[in-house]
Amino acid sequence: MYELADSFGIHRTTVSDHLRRQCVRLRGHRMTGSEIDQAAALYQAGLSLARVGERLGFDGKTIMNALHAKGVRMRDSHGRER
Repeated sequence: MYELADSFGIHRTTVSDHLRRQCVRLRGHRMTGSEIDQAAALYQAGLSLARVGERLGFDGKTIMNALHAKGVRMRDSHGRER
């Protein structure tokens, strides 16, 4: 954000305003309840945390934290429930 602002000689909030108008998801976006529900369904259908994250636009660690907070049982790296 800061680099873009410097490159174009504008304020960083102006950059973020332009990005939001173009429907670009900015970092720091928190998962909504429906996104967490969707992540849980995808994960329980067998997708990895990384794949769920790719589909929803979040990091796998963010997905893991959200699912853990929701009480979803996690699998190990071999797909076995913990």
